[in-house]
Amino acid sequence: MDRDKLSEQMGQSIEPGVIVGGRYRVIGRIGRGGMGEVYAAEDIRLQGKLRAVKRIRIDARYTSRSDEEAGLLMRLNHPHLPLIIDYFPPDQQGYELLVMDYIEGMTLQSYLRENDGVIPPARAVDIGMQLADALHYLHTRNPVIIHRDLKPTNVMIDRDGFVRLIDFGIAREYKPGQEQDTVQLGTPGFSAPEQEGDQQSDVRTDVFGLGALLYYLMSGGRKVVSHAGSSTVPGKMQLSHVPKELAAVISRMIEAYPSSRYSTIIEARNALAQSIKAQPAMGEIRLDSKPARKQSIIVASLSPGAGATFVTLTLAYLLQSSKQASSAAIEHPELEPEWHALLPQTAKQQTAALTVPMYRSFSSPGSQHVQWYLLDPSFKIQQNLDWAMQYKLLCTSIQAPIQLTDVSSKWAAQSSSPPDLELSLINCDMLLFVVDPTVSKWSIQRMKAAERIIYERDQAGKETHWIANKAMQFRYHREWISAIPKKPLCEIPLLPAEEWMQQQWSGAWATANRSWLPQLERAFRPLLARIDKGC
Repeated sequence: MDRDKLSEQMGQSIEPGVIVGGRYRVIGRIGRGGMGEVYAAEDIRLQGKLRAVKRIRIDARYTSRSDEEAGLLMRLNHPHLPLIIDYFPPDQQGYELLVMDYIEGMTLQSYLRENDGVIPPARAVDIGMQLADALHYLHTRNPVIIHRDLKPTNVMIDRDGFVRLIDFGIAREYKPGQEQDTVQLGTPGFSAPEQEGDQQSDVRTDVFGLGALLYYLMSGGRKVVSHAGSSTVPGKMQLSHVPKELAAVISRMIEAYPSSRYSTIIEARNALAQSIKAQPAMGEIRLDSKPARKQSIIVASLSPGAGATFVTLTLAYLLQSSKQASSAAIEHPELEPEWHALLPQTAKQQTAALTVPMYRSFSSPGSQHVQWYLLDPSFKIQQNLDWAMQYKLLCTSIQAPIQLTDVSSKWAAQSSSPPDLELSLINCDMLLFVVDPTVSKWSIQRMKAAERIIYERDQAGKETHWIANKAMQFRYHREWISAIPKKPLCEIPLLPAEEWMQQQWSGAWATANRSWLPQLERAFRPLLARIDKGC
């Protein structure tokens, strides 16, 4: 598509499915900031490899800055920095595009939220030391490159704790002899006083930025207040849980006058490392500690109507009440939107925009323990939308330790399972097959497909469990249970149809019924124990 026509059509965002530069198919927006928007896209020349496309509307006053950012990135090669793949200069509408590696993980802002607003000192120092390595690399280029915008939304962290500095929107080369920056830019709470005063940024500006970022992570999201000539930290006692040596290092890093800070980022890095190593009583927190491992659980119905959706939602509610770990419940994109009609209206009012446009998300009222990800029934489906990529993109953005996905019977909707969906069933940490007493729907094709998937999982040592749903006392109950390929881990009772329908129409789930809750807790107990063991 012609780029000028594309700009006219895009308006405020690029629609999923649009191909940019004849090569990159947009999946969805994954970020937005003052300097532009970032989209996930497939590189169609490389079998759909994920890329990040940054789109910037160039202000006529700063036209050269975008070319400067592209030039900076093209010359850089460091594991903690993004690798630029492609660049498209501003078109007639003023839009430019930077194509970079897609970085899986979440921003430090989201990571902070996932950790209840405070990062343990040793973990924060680990993050800071990785960033210091990246900054040291920038500072040792010729000419020196100053980042100037260290903030939690400009840093990505993956599930292994590896961080990358992702945005160079206001980075600049240090110019010897220049008295001050040409343009004063930065983010309040993270930018050094000289970024708004009469001095030029230098390597000590990034020392301040890193110190302000670390303070933010360890203090529960409090920012440094700085202006030309002074900087203050409101509520310094918020770092009372931090070792005195570390607090002293942070204080020196955020001194108002550059001459009072560490003179280089490597000096600050060494001081951070020493402040942690000097603490013999840091408890179980280690410098090399990693974020909690994710546990992916997929719930599938052996036949239509067996109850995978019921099991998924009920399990999510029970995990919430047990509070053994935060979890995410996902309605798979291959399904017809249904959850929007099953989840409470009061909760849906908290819906927030997601990076994957076909989804909506919210937390349960009064609890942050479960995050719901449901299909938006009003989303306009694109014919060329890649469902597998949408699901992968969503799962990548979620950091909850437990991820529950409902695929219902869609995994076996064809004579053979959709390849990407079947692969998800094979590779997930725990697979739950839900069956009900209607054995007439247990087709030979479905049983063979299930056996093939289970065989692959067994070879990889992965857990697969059968769940007997709608269990009732009838004459052939024993025969039904024995027909299941493996003894079911749980037997979920059949709820009275009339009362269950009344419960749904009232906007409440089965777990809200006081007489049913004890039964459901007993029935799901073996499964909850298995999940708890895997956390």
